[in-house]
Amino acid sequence: MRKEIPPPVSTTTVCFENKPLVATLLALSLVMIIWNLPPYYHNLISTAPPCSASPTTTILSTSSSSFSPENFTASLSATPETSPSDPNKRVFQPYRGGPSSFSVVGLASKPIHTFGKPWFKCEYLSNNGTTTRATKAVKILPDWGYGRVYTVVVANCTFPSNPNSDNSGGKLILNAYYNESPNLFERLTALEEDAGSYNESKFSPPYPYEYLYCGSSLYGNVSSSRMREWMAYHAWFFGERSHFVFHDAGGISAEVREVLEPWIRAGRVTVQDIRDQAQYDGYYYNQFLIVNDCLHRYRHAAEWTFFFDVDEYIYLPDGNTLESVLAEFSDYTQFTIEQNPMSSVLCLNDSTQGYPRQWGFEKLLFRESRTNIRRDRKYAIQAKNAFATGVHMSENVVGKTLHKTETKIRYYHYHNTITVHEELCREMLPVSAKKKVTLYKKLPFVYDDSMKKLVNTIKEFEQKKIGTKDVKHFS
Repeated sequence: MRKEIPPPVSTTTVCFENKPLVATLLALSLVMIIWNLPPYYHNLISTAPPCSASPTTTILSTSSSSFSPENFTASLSATPETSPSDPNKRVFQPYRGGPSSFSVVGLASKPIHTFGKPWFKCEYLSNNGTTTRATKAVKILPDWGYGRVYTVVVANCTFPSNPNSDNSGGKLILNAYYNESPNLFERLTALEEDAGSYNESKFSPPYPYEYLYCGSSLYGNVSSSRMREWMAYHAWFFGERSHFVFHDAGGISAEVREVLEPWIRAGRVTVQDIRDQAQYDGYYYNQFLIVNDCLHRYRHAAEWTFFFDVDEYIYLPDGNTLESVLAEFSDYTQFTIEQNPMSSVLCLNDSTQGYPRQWGFEKLLFRESRTNIRRDRKYAIQAKNAFATGVHMSENVVGKTLHKTETKIRYYHYHNTITVHEELCREMLPVSAKKKVTLYKKLPFVYDDSMKKLVNTIKEFEQKKIGTKDVKHFS
């Protein structure tokens, strides 16, 4: 249930009960006195009731001396503290985006940011005793209004020059203001940098990877078979210098984890546990929070970062290569990718195929063929030129965006297959359907075996890369 934020009156909560009139008047007088004191360090985004003895959500700390990056993020995104002993548990934190820039990503109250005018300032307190002049942060709400109780906030701070140029370390301070007045704000230590930790070389090429995959929140009863197929295909498609980041919102079961484990051991996959975020009412398990955190966390990890889902397969038509396509697109900050929507149930009625042993994209060969309609697109981006991002594209980039890419790169979308554990072939079409348009539920479908032609190559690649033992175990 949404609750209005009470006027911040003190770091000590005052509760009114049914007391005698004199006591009530005294309490009101005390409130008025405190209200007229300089109002520092109040809670901007707490949703705890003002009279709660045991708040159920994290309260922003009022002590910068004891405020760590982990505590800051827990407050902004309302995430409980995480045991540092679990390396897979995702702890959200601010990031340095370059020599002179920083980014803070988190969740905040949607009513406050929708109907109010909160804003942010950043300053840097160096360990050498100097303070960089405060600069106003650029606030972005990237979730296109889809957020519910919480909305995603990205605050980008850019200083005139590197505030830690001597590498002595220091603290990034974020001042969060309630409204247009500069008098009412929270002062938070967002990030601490140790002396000697700054490494400017990581902000320029060569990057660790050529391509990075940022996955959205994985939730529900995900099929380990579909994940196996998707992972093998894209490990082959993107090549050795690629990396995949998955975000587990409850969708990575023991069976799915077993499929991913060989790729994790090979250094190709990272799995982030974000299950704690599910209790906060955002959009689709805080999908916008996850993609923005991944954008900034891996901002300088690869030349290109791809955003699409695990029921979608990137494909290069007409003999294109990924290297040649991206070289052609290099003058653009991002490009969007058009989809080929595939049926999730239609197969050929061919008894020679042995469908139960086949992979999903090996047997689902009917593409919905309507033209001149708008379909959802996915995208790739040069993350170093983006300030925030979305699920289908970014609206906050420096540089150009290219949309007309369908002759160079597309993706096959096997919608509603990722949680199917039984046989996918549930509607059979005659072999003659290969050569004609088939109407199914009033939609036209045509035969398209482009993905099937690659399946033997992918299976051989998988066996070579992760070993016969693991491959047989999956089957």
